[in-house]
Amino acid sequence: MGLSVRSSARAAIVGFYVVVFWVALPAALVGLGAALDRRIGWPRGPFPAAVNALGLVALLGGLVLMGWAITALWRDAGGLPVSALPPARLARQGPYAWVRHPIYLGFNLALAGAGLASGSPGLAFVVAPGFVPAWLAYAVVEERGLLRRHGEAYRRYRAQVGLLPRPGLYLLTQLLIRAGIFPTTVDGRERVPRRGAAILVANHASYLDPVYVGAVTWRRIHYLTTAEAYRSGMASRLVRRFANVPARRYRPDVVACREMVRLLAQGELVGVFPETERSPLGDYRGADPQVARLLARLPVPVIPIGLEGSYDSGPRWSDRVRRRRVRVRVGTPLVWDGGTPERIVDTALTSLFGKDGERVSLGGLPRSRLERVLWRCPRCLAEPWDAAGLACTPCGLRLRPTPDGWLLDERGRSHSLASLGHAVRDAPEPGPLEAVASGGREAHWTGPAVPLEPMGDGTLRLDRDGLRFGALAVPWPETRSVTVERADTLQVATSRAMWQFRLRAGSAFRLHEAAARWRRVGGCGRVARVRGPSPRLQRLLAPAVAP
Repeated sequence: MGLSVRSSARAAIVGFYVVVFWVALPAALVGLGAALDRRIGWPRGPFPAAVNALGLVALLGGLVLMGWAITALWRDAGGLPVSALPPARLARQGPYAWVRHPIYLGFNLALAGAGLASGSPGLAFVVAPGFVPAWLAYAVVEERGLLRRHGEAYRRYRAQVGLLPRPGLYLLTQLLIRAGIFPTTVDGRERVPRRGAAILVANHASYLDPVYVGAVTWRRIHYLTTAEAYRSGMASRLVRRFANVPARRYRPDVVACREMVRLLAQGELVGVFPETERSPLGDYRGADPQVARLLARLPVPVIPIGLEGSYDSGPRWSDRVRRRRVRVRVGTPLVWDGGTPERIVDTALTSLFGKDGERVSLGGLPRSRLERVLWRCPRCLAEPWDAAGLACTPCGLRLRPTPDGWLLDERGRSHSLASLGHAVRDAPEPGPLEAVASGGREAHWTGPAVPLEPMGDGTLRLDRDGLRFGALAVPWPETRSVTVERADTLQVATSRAMWQFRLRAGSAFRLHEAAARWRRVGGCGRVARVRGPSPRLQRLLAPAVAP
């Protein structure tokens, strides 16, 4: 009996909305347009043929947009356009990926088109434009309820998608890819599902890698992105317009994990770079064990994508991006057996790209910044050496770059930058390292990423015991992570705080490698235990996995 009453009440509410908003409102607006025509004395009759044709196109386009939006709302959010019976999920697919209220926009477009097609100046030039602020005001009120129901997910969606159509950054990159501005060759595009949740994992060597991964599908991909990009500056304004999920790499980020699970539960695509940061030398550095274990626990397809040549489009040490052709290969979904999760991810990815990913043409790049990855001679390990000129006086090494990305020594033997960088990176680091840097401290451990509290300038010193900067001393056993942000900033975190040090000169990668070595000696770092997906997680994501 209770179920019947609820069904009857629901049917009554839907019927009320149909009568009011889909019958009475259009009739009232059309009647208002006709009354204006009579009141003002505008001649009601056919407009020129071109205007009539434009009106028909607008009318049909508005109706199609409304139908598309209603279908997407029912299919992806499980509801109807009825404010009193809001959908259980947030609609982000179809037209909702490009405008927040496509039904209202389509209705307004059809209204203007009807006025032009029927020859009603009052409807076309007064009622239709006047209806815009009315539905915008109603949408603002409606969004307050959406914000209460969906919280941070809707706040991030609102930052990415406009109230009115606007050239979103994600759509712009998609169009640039298809137009050949970022030339790509894609193999295996059909392996990316057209519907349903999935995770796309790829190797990471360039700022532009999310753009290249986006070439495999028109669907929006939500990328896990370092929270540092959200703190301030132009990068913050750009990433907030892109489809990103901010994640703090220096500690377990429960908020980012929940948002990723929420997106997957809604049938979205999530992009993950399992290396967690761009490779400074262009070589694949291996999946982070904790990231791989998290991927293995999620009961959705995990699809590997190999990028070959993206390093040449923007080496991390150079801080520049440029136009290069990149080959994108899509593999088959991962099967989580036969090895550890990180080994399964590594095997799948490395099978999709070759050695070309390590090549980089030095033409047009600032060679002086090569010292960030080649801080000593790769042959005799002497320092200082001429990194910009690729020459070493003590051992006589002379390297000559070739247009196809190799470095030839004085004997004509070819080397990749990655192979030379490995020799430098793997060399022993005998003593303490110092660099002049400006420091900053994270003010709030939780909440959104905000600008850091400045600590001033000083000398950053790293030795076998730990890190020192002014009065700050952090022993290695207390550290949770040591990473490099951008190409000039060392980030150090414990279980209680995080600090960043932006170097005025020298190599942040060198400090990172030394810190990693000394932390290993001290036994720092723990790897999470592997567990399968919980029953609750399986129930949550099961509906989104269906093709």
